[in-house]
Amino acid sequence: MKYLLCLSALLGCLCVSGSAAAWDGFDADSADLVAVTPDRIPRQGDTVDVHNYDKDSTESCLVQSVTRNTRTVELVVRTASGTLHTLVMEGR
Repeated sequence: MKYLLCLSALLGCLCVSGSAAAWDGFDADSADLVAVTPDRIPRQGDTVDVHNYDKDSTESCLVQSVTRNTRTVELVVRTASGTLHTLVMEGR
């Protein structure tokens, strides 16, 4: 019983740390909810993974620009197809 409790606590910690690794926001063009991985402010030229919750898809994108505002951070990213998206993320 003690081992079962320890195992369930360990699994719970792993699940919590895995789900907190994304940075939440929305796509300004489509108003879709998105999450950016890794969970940090990228620099111009970095590659990030953008998960679109509404379409349930993930796409690797190249960061074109980063603008820090009072409460948000705006990322302009280019998809592999060449489309530009403005992502409005939670402020850091």
